[in-house]
Amino acid sequence: MSTTHIGAALDAPADISPTERLVLVLLARDAGPEGIAFPALNHLATAANISPSTASRSLRRLEALGLVERTRSFTTTGASAATQYRVVVDVQAGDGTEEGLA
Repeated sequence: MSTTHIGAALDAPADISPTERLVLVLLARDAGPEGIAFPALNHLATAANISPSTASRSLRRLEALGLVERTRSFTTTGASAATQYRVVVDVQAGDGTEEGLA
C-alpha cells in the first residue's frame, strides 16, 4: 500500500466522478512503491461496490485522462494474463515534486 499514492489520488483533478476517484484510490491502495497494481477487474468492482462494467468504464476514463496507464500481458500461448495498472499522479517527494512518477 502506498499512502503517498492514495493522497495523490485523492487530490486528482476535480473533473473526475466520485466513482472514478474511488477506483483511482483503490488502485493506489493496491499499488507498490512504483504505483503499479495488478487487481482483477472483479476484485476492483467488488471493493468499490460497483459492477465490473462500471469499473471497466472508470478505468478507461482514468486512462484517457492520463491518470492511469494500463499494460496488458499475455501468456506464451497468447492467452490474456494479468493487467498491470500504473497510477500516474503527481507525488510529493521529500525534496520536491516528482511529476508523473507513481
